[in-house]
Amino acid sequence: MFSPVELAAMHQYGVTPPVVTPRMLEYARLRYVFLFTGLIYTWVSLFLVLQTGLAAKMRQWCESITSRLKPAGTLLRIPMYLAMLVFVLAVLRLPYSWYVSFHNEHAFNLTHQSFISWLGDFVKDELVYAVELAVGWGVAFFAYLKFPRRWPLALWALMTPLIAFVIFVYPLIVDPLFNKYEPMPPSPLHTSIEKLAAESGIPNAPVFVVDKSRQTDKLNAEVTGLGSSARVVVWDTTLNKLPEDQVLAIIGHELGHYALGHVLIGFALSVVALLVGLMVLGLAFEPLVKRLPRRWGVQSPADLAVVPALMLLFSVLGFFGEPIDNGISRLIEHQADAFGLQITGNRAAMARTFVSLARENLSDPDPPAFIQFWFFSHPSLRERIDFALGITNK
Repeated sequence: MFSPVELAAMHQYGVTPPVVTPRMLEYARLRYVFLFTGLIYTWVSLFLVLQTGLAAKMRQWCESITSRLKPAGTLLRIPMYLAMLVFVLAVLRLPYSWYVSFHNEHAFNLTHQSFISWLGDFVKDELVYAVELAVGWGVAFFAYLKFPRRWPLALWALMTPLIAFVIFVYPLIVDPLFNKYEPMPPSPLHTSIEKLAAESGIPNAPVFVVDKSRQTDKLNAEVTGLGSSARVVVWDTTLNKLPEDQVLAIIGHELGHYALGHVLIGFALSVVALLVGLMVLGLAFEPLVKRLPRRWGVQSPADLAVVPALMLLFSVLGFFGEPIDNGISRLIEHQADAFGLQITGNRAAMARTFVSLARENLSDPDPPAFIQFWFFSHPSLRERIDFALGITNK
């Protein structure tokens, strides 16, 4: 798989090439299949909710229950409907989620999480999702009803601070619901991480260790928050499986996202994309609703039963927009690699880190070109190893 030029560079830096095992390829191919089947499963679930008339029936139930609770009933109708919708979708999704994220991960020895623990995380995730939907769609219906002529702009103005909250604050609130974050004890590694953080513009940043081993044996780290809330988070699996120089290579990459303003860039791109999307939706929304199948029971654009129809539409459009999103993401991730290499100055450690990620995460270093183009948010591990070793041609 690796060319003579790549192998020579690895030998020069004392890097052992990643061993591509049948087990690794089998896991990778299954993950590629799941990329497609997961989308299809979601689309079919939403279609069934609409085609069976359940979306309209849930709206009728909510109206019947809340009609006697004026004026509070009107306010309760949206979260009640979305809670029902999330429950139905969660029940439909549970078998598939169990197979992909529990059974398959156990089959490849990538997790030791018990079923009860996994199910608890699944339920918590669905509850968080229900809150997100209730807030997002509540704001959407408010904007549409309150500003019937300019609702796309009104909704954009209301959603922008919510996007900021999700990007900058959300991880600090939601992530601790699933894992325990503890300050990293004093150690030479802790001191080295603090030094890298200070050089990256985050002086005195707290360093936390998160017990990701509850859910997975894979490796990673992250930098969350912004300004005074910024913190470095290292997965305990990373600390347990990698030597110090490779941990620092991963941290250097994550610090690159912060130092290069990638979080702010992501926020700006999201806000612009939201504005463009809402302006297009504003032109097509009402004609689109009129063309929905009568069987779905959507009576008007303000009908709650339109929510699963729009969720289906957004999911399909999102699939076709993935190459653009992931293309931008791969560029950003490459920039973070370059920053990490610059700040650590250790080509061999960075290359060994990518070899370790391939081994521990069972990641195919050289995935099919189409899969990478459409679905990968990061450059392939082969590309990242080449970059770390300064290989410009093969």
